[in-house]
Amino acid sequence: MKKRIIFPFIMVVLCCFAGSDSVRAAEETPAFFKNKTADVPIIMYHLVTKNGRYVGKHGITPAELESDLKYLKDNDYQTVIMADLAAFVLKGKKLPEKPIVLTFDDGNSSDYRYLYPLLQKYDMKAVVSVLGHAIDECTTLASKQKEPAVFPNLTWQQLKEMNESQFVELQCHSYNLHSNGGSGQRRGESEEAYHKRLHEDLAKNHQRIEEMTGAKPMTFTYPYGIISDSSKKVLDEMGITATLSCQSGLNHLQEDDPDCLYRLKRSNRPSGVPVYTLLQKMQ
Repeated sequence: MKKRIIFPFIMVVLCCFAGSDSVRAAEETPAFFKNKTADVPIIMYHLVTKNGRYVGKHGITPAELESDLKYLKDNDYQTVIMADLAAFVLKGKKLPEKPIVLTFDDGNSSDYRYLYPLLQKYDMKAVVSVLGHAIDECTTLASKQKEPAVFPNLTWQQLKEMNESQFVELQCHSYNLHSNGGSGQRRGESEEAYHKRLHEDLAKNHQRIEEMTGAKPMTFTYPYGIISDSSKKVLDEMGITATLSCQSGLNHLQEDDPDCLYRLKRSNRPSGVPVYTLLQKMQ
C-alpha cells in the first residue's frame, strides 16, 4: 500500500523538477534559436489601365487597384517587400502580424502613372520586376521625343525615382528572356549552354538596374512562370536569394530555411476578382 502511495508521489516530484528544468531551459534559449514561421500571401499584378481592351486576366483598372489597397489598409494588412522576406528567413527579422507582398511584373508605364501615386496615398509598398530590354527601348524613345509621351514600359529615370522613394522595390524579370520563350532550358540545349545563356541575360539586367537606378536585385521573377531545375545553380552564383513563380497559393516561410524563398507562390489578380476574394481562397 505504501508503495502505491510513495511511487506516484515520487513521480509527481520528478515531473515537477523536470518540468521546471524544461521551462527554465526554454526561457534561457536565445530567441534566434527558436524556429519561427510566417504565412505570407503574394498578389501578382500586371497592367493597370483605363483601356477596356486590355482589362481582363492580366489587366485591371486604376479603380480596382485602389479598391484593393483600401481593403488591405482597412483590414490591417501591411505591405512588405522581398528584402523583408529574406531578412525574416535569413536573419530572423520580425515581420508584421499580417504581411502581404504586392508584385507588378514587366515594368509597365502604368506602374508610374497609377500604381506609384496610389502607393504614396495609402503609404504602401510594392515590388516591380523589371524587363531591362523593354526599359532600354522606351528610355531611348523618350529621349527622342520633344513632347512628353506615354510608352508601353517605364523609363530608367522613372524607375530611379520610384526606387529612391522607398515605396517601390526593383527586382529582376530578365533582360530579354521574356520575349524569347522564357528562362527555361530549351529542347536540345545542353546544360552548359543553358547556364551561359541564363547567366549572361540576368547579369546584364542586374548591371542595367544597378547602373541606372542604384537598386541591387536579389529576387528573380520567372518569365511566364517557366522554371528549370538546373537554373538554381546560376541563381545561387549570382546571389539571388528568392524567386517568384506563377503558381497560386499561400507561402509558408520558415526561419533559417533558405529554400523556402525559392519558387514563392503568387495569386494572379484578374479584373473582377478583388484581392479579398484571392485572400479567402488562400485560407
